[in-house]
Amino acid sequence: MKRINQISKVLLPKLVTLLLVLFIMSGCIDEITFDTERTSGQLVVNGGIYNHSGPYKLELALTNAATALPMPVSGAEIYLVDGEGNRERYNETETGIYSAPGTIIKGIRGETYHIEITLPDGRNYQSIPETMPTLNGRPETLVKPGNLQEPSASGRMRDVPHIFISTNTILPITEETLYLKWDVESVYAFREWQNPWPLAPFAKTCYFTQATEPQTVSLLSTDQVSSNLIENKQLVIKRVESEEFYIRHVFNVILSSVTERRYNYWEQIDQLINRSGTIFDVPPATVRGNIFNTENENEIALGYFEAATKDTSHAFVTRGDLPFYIPNPCPSSGFPGCGDCLELDNSTLDRPPYF
Repeated sequence: MKRINQISKVLLPKLVTLLLVLFIMSGCIDEITFDTERTSGQLVVNGGIYNHSGPYKLELALTNAATALPMPVSGAEIYLVDGEGNRERYNETETGIYSAPGTIIKGIRGETYHIEITLPDGRNYQSIPETMPTLNGRPETLVKPGNLQEPSASGRMRDVPHIFISTNTILPITEETLYLKWDVESVYAFREWQNPWPLAPFAKTCYFTQATEPQTVSLLSTDQVSSNLIENKQLVIKRVESEEFYIRHVFNVILSSVTERRYNYWEQIDQLINRSGTIFDVPPATVRGNIFNTENENEIALGYFEAATKDTSHAFVTRGDLPFYIPNPCPSSGFPGCGDCLELDNSTLDRPPYF
């Protein structure tokens, strides 16, 4: 029993760190700070403002040592503030999820922004102001089908269909150093089983959006390249599932131009995620974000509020484009979601405008 307790003391900080990584990676902006000695009551912030119209999303949570999972924070008072002192209040749309409408403050390249947070317990926080970059690259989404070998249940290797997503990116001609990050978003349509009865209602089509390999961090500082064209940069590899590719699938390559501080933060996150060794290695050093307690400089808050310029490229794939057989995922109403696609997680009837 003593040996088990010793191992638990070693593993718990590691598990808390990993869970914080996964919490942040579940959002489109993945940010954290780590302090393995303090795992309860620390604020976790995830959000930003971008060069498009609002709303602008923000997530708040508190770390919880009892459950090892961040707990959403409800009832916080949050303001988005620009460089001229204009203020816009966030509205809570779900527990722990807040939205600034963007009617007073809009994401504008070259403008400076920060947030101010007051928690229900009275603690006050701010983010270090960030100036949204004025320049960004122009990405192109490249999609190529292929096979990867994976072991079967019997242990023999077999070919498994995958999609390889890469990008060509054109950089602006400038002496200014740009700090870039690529993300890949996957959006697909799923249609219910159509009842053949003549008076039956038409089958609904649901849409699903998901991050593709959210723990993959693709970064580049333009002082590392000598050309204004980045060719065939490999981003992610996605396994082909029939329910995702039977109708239409869209891959979005999202290129973000971020501040140098934000880029350095992402580099440290990448080093942490891809850190080699065993779970008994020395815990990683604290990765500091840009959130701070205005009344207690010793308190470490987790996460980051960013001001970034984003540009997106789309690539469309249907089953006719693929050299693989894609079976109908809804041969009858008895399969998951085929009777009512809204029963599936993260489903919506709202069709993306580019779809």
